[in-house]
Amino acid sequence: MGQYHKVYNVDKREYIEPHNINNGLKLVEQIGGEHTSSTALFLLLANSNGRGGGDVEEHEFIGRWAGDRIVVQGDYAEPGDPGYIFNPEEYIDISSDVDHMLKITMEA
Repeated sequence: MGQYHKVYNVDKREYIEPHNINNGLKLVEQIGGEHTSSTALFLLLANSNGRGGGDVEEHEFIGRWAGDRIVVQGDYAEPGDPGYIFNPEEYIDISSDVDHMLKITMEA
């Protein structure tokens, strides 16, 4: 089966559910390509979009996570792992907004 991963923002207590952005759940399925968790994370962390050629179309979620603590955690994670998320059920799923951001930025 394999281990399924989610991307968590520790500071904002938000996460990305990969299936909700039409992505696979395994780590290898979330890297590369345009509509993936890795692309979403890169855009969420960007702190200077819109200031030069080659930037993407503006969206309110671009840069939303800039400067925050981020953890990619699989369902086989254990409490001794660095950055372990102890209460993932308390985090808010922002996947629908992230999916919208990816669609807007990848169309341009």
